[in-house]
Parts: sequence; C-alpha cells; structure tokens
Amino acid sequence: MAPDLQRMEFQTEAKQLLHLVIHSLYQHKEVFVRELISNASDALDKLRFESITNPGILSDGNDLSIRIKLDKKAKIFTITDNGIGMTKDEVVQNIGTIARSGSRAFLDKLTGDQKSDSNLIGKFGVGFYSVFMVAARTKVVTKRAGSDEKTVVWESDGSSDYSVGYAEEERSRGTEVTVYLKEDEGVYAEEWQIRSLIKKYSDFIAFPIWLPSDKGTDEVVNESKPIWKRPPAEITVEQYELFFRHSLGGFDKPLVTIHSQAEGVLEFSSLLFVPEKAPFDLFNIERKHGVKLYVKRVFIMDDCKELLPEYLRFIKGIVDSEDLPLNVSRETLQHNPLVARIGKSLVGKVLGKLADLSQSEPEKYAAFWKQFGPVLKEGLHTDHEDKEKLLDLVRFQSSMGETADDLVSLKQYRGRMREDQNAIYYITGERRDIVEKSPHLELFKNKSIEVLYLLDPIDEWIVQDIYNFDGKQLKSVVKADLDLGELGREEKEEMTKAESTFKKLAERLKNILADSVKEVRLSMRLKDSAGCLVADEHDMGVHMERLMKAMGQETPPSKRTLEINPAHPLIVNMNAVYEKNATDPRLDEWGKLLLDMALIAEGQPPADPPSYVKRVNQLLVEASAGPAK
Repeated sequence: MAPDLQRMEFQTEAKQLLHLVIHSLYQHKEVFVRELISNASDALDKLRFESITNPGILSDGNDLSIRIKLDKKAKIFTITDNGIGMTKDEVVQNIGTIARSGSRAFLDKLTGDQKSDSNLIGKFGVGFYSVFMVAARTKVVTKRAGSDEKTVVWESDGSSDYSVGYAEEERSRGTEVTVYLKEDEGVYAEEWQIRSLIKKYSDFIAFPIWLPSDKGTDEVVNESKPIWKRPPAEITVEQYELFFRHSLGGFDKPLVTIHSQAEGVLEFSSLLFVPEKAPFDLFNIERKHGVKLYVKRVFIMDDCKELLPEYLRFIKGIVDSEDLPLNVSRETLQHNPLVARIGKSLVGKVLGKLADLSQSEPEKYAAFWKQFGPVLKEGLHTDHEDKEKLLDLVRFQSSMGETADDLVSLKQYRGRMREDQNAIYYITGERRDIVEKSPHLELFKNKSIEVLYLLDPIDEWIVQDIYNFDGKQLKSVVKADLDLGELGREEKEEMTKAESTFKKLAERLKNILADSVKEVRLSMRLKDSAGCLVADEHDMGVHMERLMKAMGQETPPSKRTLEINPAHPLIVNMNAVYEKNATDPRLDEWGKLLLDMALIAEGQPPADPPSYVKRVNQLLVEASAGPAK
C-alpha cells in the first residue's frame, strides 16, 4: 500500500446502496463479472471518443482490450483495461459518492418488488458495488489517460469507509480492479467459471476480453465483432436479449428487435429494440433517448436525439455509421444531411416493423400499443412525411368493442362503416366508463353507428391532424353541427314537427339560463336523456378545456348550446307547465337542474353544487310527500 493513503467515509447514500447490493438486490452473485466488464468497456469507449480530439492520449498504444487474471490458490480475481482511467477526484466521485442524479433517483424509487431485479442497479451506473457480494476486500489502481497526476489507489472492504491515495509505482493509463474473494467464493477464480460467465453476459462487448487458458496462454474468449456488425442470421434470440439487458440497460425481454445493415450510398448498422414496458420517465421532457451513436465502431454519444424523432423515444439501441466523421458533435449532428438520411431510414424500418407486427401478431401489437400508443400518436402532429404510415398504426377503443382491450384501426372502422354513413364519428373523454354512457351516443347506439373513443390526452390535438381518413372526415358527436345525412332523416322530420310545440319553452329556458348557455334548442341525437350540451364546430370542447386548465393555460370563456329531447317525459311535462303558466317559478328551478344534469352526464360537476343539492332535495321532498289529499 502507498504510504499516503487517506481513509474516508462512504457517503450515506453509497452506504445504503452497498447494503442493498450485498444483501438484497442481486439474485445471482455472478453478475459482478458482468458489471466489471461493462465498466471496463465503457472506459475503453470513452478513451476512443476522447482520442478523436486528443490523439496524444493513445501514444502508448491503440490495442484496446480487457484482460482478466485469476489466482485460484490465493482466490484473487483481477480485471484490467487500458481505457480512460480516473483521477483521484474522479475515483472519490464515482465510487465514494453517488455522483449521478439517476443513482439518487434509483435509491428513492427502489421498492420491495424491485429488490429482486438484478438488472436495475446497472441501469443507474453503480454496478461496481456488486463486487462486495463476493469480495473480502477490493483494490482499484487507476491512471487517467493524458493526465500528469500520479497513479491512484483505492481500497475498501465494502463496510463503511475506504482508503484512497497515490501509488508509489507509476503505471500506464487505464484501471485495474483486484477482487480478493471471500473464503467461500473461490469459484470466481476458476477459469472455466469466468469463461462461461463471459459467454453468458459479455460476448457482445466490442473489445477483446483476454483470459488465461489451462495451457498457460492468454486467449480472447468473446466474439471480436460487435453484435450489431454481425449478420442477424448468426445471432440467437437469447443473445439479443442479453445485449438488450446488459448493454442497453433494458429490463426483461425486448418486445421487438430490429436488426439491419444498410450498404451502398449510405452505410450503417443498426440494432434497435422496443421494450416490453414503458419506462417511468417516458413523458419526462428531460429524459435521455435510448439510441447510442457509433462511428466506425467508435462510441460517440449515449443519447443521440437526432437519429429518431421524439415520438419514437421509447426505442433503445445502437447505430454505427461508416460515413459520419469521427469528430462529429451534438451541434454538427443537427445540420448533418447524413444524419437526416440515416434517421429517415431508421424511422422507415421501425414503422415498417410495427406494421408487420400489427398484421402478423395482433396480440403482440396490442401489448405494444398499450405501453406506447399515446407516444406514437404524437407523430401524427409532428411527422407529416410519415403520416399515412402512422394512420395505419394508430388504434382506438370504440363503441363496438366490449372492453378496453378491443382496439380498432381506422382502416377497420372504415371497412365496417354503414354504406350510407358519411363520416367517421368520435367522442373524447378521460375514461371509457364515462364516455360510453354519454347522452351524445344515444342516437348512434340506436342506429348501430360505431363511434371511436378518444381517451388519451394527445387525442384532442391529433384528431385535427388526422382530419379525414380514406375520404371520410372525422366528426365529433358532441358538436352542434351533427348531420347524419340519410341516416338521420327520420329524426330531422320528427324534430321539425316538434319545433312549433316546444319553441316557446326553448326560448323560456334560454332566458332562464342566459348566463350559462348560448342557445336552447330541440335535439335529434337524444333518445333516453332529457338534455345534453353541445359545442359549435370551432369552439373548444369541454375535454380540451379541462386539459388546458390542468396545464395551467388560460381558456377563454365560452357558452355551449343546451339541446333538449322533445320526447322525454320531463320536457313534455315542463312544456305542459309552461302552457298553463309561462312564469311558473318551478320552470326556473327545473331549467337549472336540467343544465346541471347535462354537466354531470359528461363528467363535469354542477356549476353550483350546493344549489344543485338543494334543488334535488326539494324534488325528493315533494315526491316523497305523495299526491295531495
């Protein structure tokens, strides 16, 4: 040990993570090998990237590799890389504390259900701690490439503190981790065991992993060619799954794998995955994208937003270009035509794969849609070039489906439309159980006309971008300009006949409710309900108003039209009272109650809840008293 080592306490959060790692998190201790190899690979990637602008840091050799040494008798496991290395400050920051905000978030969100998930901790960059499941003591010796600082030594038994300082002897760049195994963990110094674990977890690492053989010579034990550069026919499903989990931080198995290699004018390899589950931060605007960019196998950046649009942000994977310059930066990516062409190709591959999935494996596509449908819909608003492809992919619930799992495409809806139907009808709302009981649907149910249920917040925005599909315009059933053409001819005739009878009642109700409604008129859409509220064609719908208010946006005050059902007993009785006494005060109370009931039917609270309760109580009192004697 160097004479100037300094003992330091682990940060509180680091202690907590150490305890979780050692006692709770990992189901299999063997994953420490995977984590150490992954860290070494990252260090080599970072060195290659830094060498683009600073070639001098590779002056002592460009043979980038990972080497593992085993001492079976002394029970020692050693892994060495000639990557970027660390300064003393970086060692303290990366190992002694939780430097990354993601690690802190991981600790905050860890629950009892997650403590058995051995993939979680690697996702947040603290996998180094896994060595303490098998280590009695761990020593790190590291030298930062291109730095004048001395070689750094770090050592700990994983309890509460560690030692850090400078070594007496200098070494070349890179990091060496020596794991002094616990007495009963000697199997991890066995060559056969480590060889099998490398094949199991790290065969896809882009750098050679050297391991001593029983014959005493070192040999490379992993595939030398990155998985994304290999022909898809040579790769098993299990290998794809391992790469997805251990190199891209995915959980479980990928739902969809898209592996392609473009050659010709534009040459690049891509390996993309659609996860089974949506990440918890999918709608966080600050979240990182999941696509890594390589140029000629040189790692460039982790979250390349320029390769895929926002609405495909759930995709994880790697893109390796042969044409981009090695010194490409975030700023130059935004204006590089090659990146735009690669991105266009990738979008086409992803949307094409999803289209194939929707046709060949509809149940699997339904699982995808449940997780990522609302995100994919964003593309209808932002990606006009691929709008037609996206229109074939979007799915909605509808009045023809019995449950929320019964989804319909626009093409399916169009194919089963009634012959004399002139539009595609929809209703927006927050929940299926509310919209499917809406009074606005009564006429449509009566005539077996299918109505789409648009229940995602994004639907209010994208419905205007769809506008029409296959020659049929999308129409809201809650708009005042409802016209079913020949399908509604009978209702129109009935309404025309009733207008003269109920015209004066409608005018009286309009005067009573003048502060709340724009107009009161007879309805052709109601069959069972007494009344409902409708908006003019260009007015903001009630659901959109709620969304805007939830986002803190000011919404201009607007009045809607109250439609009343001339066939409903309540309206018939109100009209009889009006004909006897046009100023009967009960009409005022009943008119306000009618408006409140229309609000409640669409999922809104009454304008004045205490007054509403008072009116209902009065009606109940009168009804419970029985007929006058």
